[in-house]
Formats: sequence, C-alpha cells, structure tokens
Amino acid sequence: MASVPTTQKALEVVQFGDPLKGTLKLNKEAPVPKPGDGQVLVEMKYACLNPADVFTVQGIYPGVKNVTEKKPGFVAGLEGSGKVVATGSGCSLKAGTRVVPLLGERAGSWQQYLVVSEKQCIPVPDDVDDATAAQLFVNPLTVVGMLDEIQQKAPVKDNPWIVQTAANSTLGRMFIQLARKRGLKTINVIRTSATKQELVQLGADEVVVVSEESELSKKILQLTGGKGAAAVVDAVGGEIGTACCSSLAKGGLFQGYGLQSGQPIQVSNSDLIFKDIVIRGFWLAIWFPKQPSSVVQEVFDMLRKKELVPHIQKIFALEDYLEAFKAQFSPDRRGKILFKLT
Repeated sequence: MASVPTTQKALEVVQFGDPLKGTLKLNKEAPVPKPGDGQVLVEMKYACLNPADVFTVQGIYPGVKNVTEKKPGFVAGLEGSGKVVATGSGCSLKAGTRVVPLLGERAGSWQQYLVVSEKQCIPVPDDVDDATAAQLFVNPLTVVGMLDEIQQKAPVKDNPWIVQTAANSTLGRMFIQLARKRGLKTINVIRTSATKQELVQLGADEVVVVSEESELSKKILQLTGGKGAAAVVDAVGGEIGTACCSSLAKGGLFQGYGLQSGQPIQVSNSDLIFKDIVIRGFWLAIWFPKQPSSVVQEVFDMLRKKELVPHIQKIFALEDYLEAFKAQFSPDRRGKILFKLT
C-alpha cells in the first residue's frame, strides 16, 4: 500500500455567497479519511471547476445535500479523477487503479484525498489521461443526454438546425463536435467575437455574435431559411435565451440546462399554442441514473478517438482558487478550469 499522509489540503465552503468574497477557505491540515468496508481511498489528481460548482458555493445548487440543507462547512467539487491508494475489506479494485469517483450529492472533489464506495468508481482506460478523465461526467454526458433527447423529441429529421448559447464553453465545444458527428447543424451563440474562428475551425456551421446583432431571433430565422430552429439548448436564460426560444420552428424543443444571466426566459403563449413548442429542462442528475452503464464506455470511446476533445483553459493549484474563479468568470473563457491536487 502506498504511503498516505494523515493530513491534506482541502478547499472548504465556509459560508454561502460570492466565491470571491470569503466564502471559501483552504484548509491545509484537513484529515485524510480511512476507507471502511467496501470503500476505497482515492488520491485525487485533478478536479474541475464547473458552473454547478459555482452555484454550490453560492448556495443555490440543489444537487448537493449541504446546499439543500443550508449547511456550509464542506468540501465542494462535483467531479475529478485520481487513483486508488488504499482499500477497505471486500474491495476488488487494486491500489494504483485510476478512477473517476462519482460523488453525487455529497460533492468533495476539491481535496487531495477522499473516500468513496468502490461501486461509485469508474476505472479509467490506460489511453485516457488524468486531466481528460477528470472531465468525464458533467460535460460529455450532458452533451450526449441533450442530443439524445433532441433526436427523440425534436423535429430534426426535417430540420437539422440546433441553436446553442454559451457555445464557447467546454460543453459548447463538445456539443459542436458531437452534433456534427450525428449529422446535425449548429448555430452557436456567443457574446463577443473573441472565440468565433475557433468555433468555426471546430466545426460550427454558424456562429452568431450577440454584440453584433440587433435582433438575435431574426438572425436565427435568416440562417435557417425562415424555418426556425428544431431545438435550442440554453445555458444563459434572460434576453438571449428568450430570443433563441422565440426562434423555434413548429414543434421545436427548448432545453434549458443553465442560467448564467441569473434571469429566466420569457415564453410567448402564442408560441406555445400555435407553434406547439415544448419547454423543458435538462439535468444530468435526473437523466444519468436512467441510462445503461454502457453510456460511460461510449463517452470514453469518443474521448479516445478524439471525437470529443475537452478543451482546458488553465490548470490552477488549489492555493490559487481565487484566480481560478476569476478565470471561470471571464466572458472570453475558452475552456475548462481545473485544479491540480497532487
């Protein structure tokens, strides 16, 4: 068994609120837990900083138990990767096995060591690196899930156009790649032109810069030949999400999966009635448990083949968490923010 320290670094949520204003504390002497029966101790290599993690720190994300119970004093972080360094009795995983721990409502990836049930560990293939594996869960599976829903419930057979907001995010870039692989066309909405050419090179069919358009919905109608979009996937809400929703074709599907603006969309009753559009949300925590276990291996296969390529903006040490959050909030962020833990 590898030598394991008794203390570790852990980034703790000490109160809910603005991540840049004293809500987080780096504990350099947090205890390293010991695995019980059926549990493994994972030495974490990388952990992601996702929008849902921001909402966790703010105290508004319903997917973390400490948030719903209004109890700060915990380690946040929804996903990451590491390797097994110790096991409890009855475990089949061996020390040295690289894994992605599924943390669910407990969270906790922003620390150097964590204990998790062996059943909640996904082994990482040898040809997928640690930084890529750390991004397995939230973004790739959300993209797969949303596209599956679209292909099942939106009129894409006759109209291949899908609009997505926040298209320059890591998830947005993956959406472009997988939609193209499935024969669908994307209209990618971004706020500034800084990443426009990158998205075109990645395979975006159209890129619309909000700051350059007076009427976003009319632009989308123009790009779709007057049909409107078969589907919209929206991470922004507010005016941008509302404009995209109003550009839906008859029978179109709107999927909301984020709220970066902090404002809800407004939906026209006439669109609901006369265009028969459908408005629904997408949350991985609801979709994923209904899927076969093979969906994870499908994502690993796409990562191996470079059909999905997670783009990393920057990797920060845990001590530099304030700079990491500033990078996360940058309007021109081009990829995922990661913490390097060990």
